[in-house]
Amino acid sequence: MVEEDATAWLAYVCAKTGGTTTAKSYAESLAVYASFLLDRNCSLRGATNAHIVAYVKYRTVDDDTRVSGNTWYGDRNVIRGFHEWLRETHEIELPFTLDVVHTPNGPKLSMREGRNVARKSADGTPLEPPLVAELLAAAWRAGPDGRTVATNRTGGRDAAFISLGLACGARAYTLTHLTIYELPDLSLPGDLIEMRLPGAIMKRGREVRLPAFRHHLQRVHDYNRGARRMLLQGWEPKDPIYVAEPPTPGFRGIVDTKGIERPFNSMTADERRRLLTQDGEPALLFLSTTDGAPLSYVTAREITSDASRIAETNALANGRAFPHVHTHDLRHTYSTHLAALFILGVPTSAGRDMHGRPHRVDIRSAVQMASMALGHANEATTTLYIQQVGMMILRYGVDDFLGRN
Repeated sequence: MVEEDATAWLAYVCAKTGGTTTAKSYAESLAVYASFLLDRNCSLRGATNAHIVAYVKYRTVDDDTRVSGNTWYGDRNVIRGFHEWLRETHEIELPFTLDVVHTPNGPKLSMREGRNVARKSADGTPLEPPLVAELLAAAWRAGPDGRTVATNRTGGRDAAFISLGLACGARAYTLTHLTIYELPDLSLPGDLIEMRLPGAIMKRGREVRLPAFRHHLQRVHDYNRGARRMLLQGWEPKDPIYVAEPPTPGFRGIVDTKGIERPFNSMTADERRRLLTQDGEPALLFLSTTDGAPLSYVTAREITSDASRIAETNALANGRAFPHVHTHDLRHTYSTHLAALFILGVPTSAGRDMHGRPHRVDIRSAVQMASMALGHANEATTTLYIQQVGMMILRYGVDDFLGRN
């Protein structure tokens, strides 16, 4: 079924932005919205305020369909943009109310319906340590009894993808486009190892340095040395970029066979997908199980949800419940566990207090540290992420958060 209004608007978006990336992202949000209306025998043109209010609840409150605050924020912008286009091109009245909202970048129009729900839903679903283990087992396709029900190459990759999200809290788009060269060196000391997320594939376009969890990174390194080798199938991109020199201590990036220096921080997603190692293999960390090509972002977005569904089924078979989680919830889990470690006294530096003990931090300092690690411009966003940290540190200790138990 072709939705003509949606098609026309997306063509307009594509022409306006000069590329397909934004249009594809908008199409994904619009498809869910259109499907919701279609299930209620309504077209996009026929949407009423009641439909909008119902959709807000569907995306922000209902357990089975609820998304993170960031996802909902994007959905609202797509809905608003589409209906504003309908009004301008077809004189169809808006099914929602627009308000002028004053922001640091000046006044902007904002759709009132659902505006506050996004912040409320931004608390997400941070997983407690035992649930992390269940999710990773589900990624390996383990059954209710804990035994793997099927051996396949997908399990190792999916478990590594989830582990990397838990290790550094990066968004799905960033995780999808990291190369094998950017994994931190595990020979470095400490339970938390510095990791750098490149600006070109980060939301705000700037590099972030953060403390990553060693035990989660170890699983990613194991995948890179093992299961990833099974995914390689000789795939080559149309316009490959060959690595002549891998990263060196003096240059954080690679040099291609044409002598061009390509810093990790400015290398785009497209360049990363074309990057081949000196052995002629894709340099992106996560690969497709069908042809060995770099994993598509669309597939990557579903990895955590697919594992979550298996974990939910396993828990139900054992008379328990497991929350449905998305990749963005790995980010919530990372920030919560990191703040918990800071509060519990895991050293944030080599310094010691006057009694020779590691420096402890209070909840506000923990929020500030987690905020910097996540790359948040506003510390208040991090505060919403880690509202459950107080309850977690009453039930779990340092060893639980560091994967020792």
